[in-house]
Amino acid sequence: MLSITSEDRKVLIFSLIAGASANATLSGVTLAEVAFSIFPLLSCLLAFYCMLQQYKSRAMEGDIPLLTAASFIVGALSYAICIRVLMPEIGSNFLPLMVCMGIVFWMLHKVGLFSANQSASE
Repeated sequence: MLSITSEDRKVLIFSLIAGASANATLSGVTLAEVAFSIFPLLSCLLAFYCMLQQYKSRAMEGDIPLLTAASFIVGALSYAICIRVLMPEIGSNFLPLMVCMGIVFWMLHKVGLFSANQSASE
């Protein structure tokens, strides 16, 4: 089981926000159906800056860098899923939803959520 500190949680949340913001910025630039806004770009830059400050303050150990990358992908896929629910003419959201759920369950397994429930029930 991986122990996650409050600093690690901050990095994971910043990574989730950065992924959603990066996908929002990219969607605003490339898709005609999505209006461009400067705010996702600003939130993406601020999230990356805060993550950089967390990385500078202390070393990341264990699986935290891998979980950070997975959190970024979940954020990006979550925004893509939301856009495709609102605008079904863009395409289906089945594959991004299944990939996102798979990554979330893998992250929960790495954190030890499933093993904690099994030991509590025994």
